[in-house]
Amino acid sequence: MKKALILSGGGSRGSFQIGVWKYLVERHWEPDIICGTSIGAVNAAGIGSGLDIDTLEKIWSTHNRRKMYKLNLLPFLAYFLSGKAVKPLLDTRPLQAMISKHLDFKALRKTQTKIVISAVNMHTASPCFFDNQKIALEHVLASSAMPLLFPWHKIDGIPHWDGGVMANVPLLPALDFGATEIIVVHLSPIGHTPQPFPTNFFKAGEHVFEQFLTGSYQNTLMAKQYKDMPLPPAQKTYRQRYNSKPDPAIQPNIITLAPSKMLGFKSLLNFSLKQARDLIDEGYKTAHTQLKPFI
Repeated sequence: MKKALILSGGGSRGSFQIGVWKYLVERHWEPDIICGTSIGAVNAAGIGSGLDIDTLEKIWSTHNRRKMYKLNLLPFLAYFLSGKAVKPLLDTRPLQAMISKHLDFKALRKTQTKIVISAVNMHTASPCFFDNQKIALEHVLASSAMPLLFPWHKIDGIPHWDGGVMANVPLLPALDFGATEIIVVHLSPIGHTPQPFPTNFFKAGEHVFEQFLTGSYQNTLMAKQYKDMPLPPAQKTYRQRYNSKPDPAIQPNIITLAPSKMLGFKSLLNFSLKQARDLIDEGYKTAHTQLKPFI
């Protein structure tokens, strides 16, 4: 049995993934492949480079917004109003320094766990996947470069930005790898648990954005004729195999973990220590509640 962990994009909500990983480490659940996009790529590379759970938790719970990015408002407005060029709103050199300090790319290349992260080629709009034999600083920065907010980064001379634009939940590399047990850590409840109908335009906009975060994942499941298992409603069916495919192939067991409620636009760039601690705690409790019967 090959095991896969999928870490989706979602900005500063990524601390939720650390809580889930903490539970998996305690249960000695070791993935054969970890696939990450955007902040999920940062977490995946961190795990792959050998950062233990205490270090990961410490990074998330001590690095506030000022250690992640700085506002670049005046240059952004100048370029925006001139229409002559694109200047990202945020300066992410603090984030780049943090990643350079903590990630060991030599160790990442030697890890027994396959690490795959995604970015988007800005010229072709195609998603690109890079494994740990290739991943360097520029790949992680490109994967986590939120369009227009963060600066894009060049890979082999070609500009790339956030992998979440085209593949926010990078399931395909795990399927191609032949994973048969897959845990997806999504950072949006949309598509996972029913949500109330939006009551105003702002909430409707949030709803649309959350659907964007999960769209590629749902399309992959539909294309493969697979079903995931949002929990807790379907806990008892976790060990069942779905045979909806027309060919004899048996789908992998796919289980999705996600926050229980909508977190809002502000949560995406809210690198506050309180949100980080709250989401680490929620991620751990969610994994404990939903995975304990099976792992």
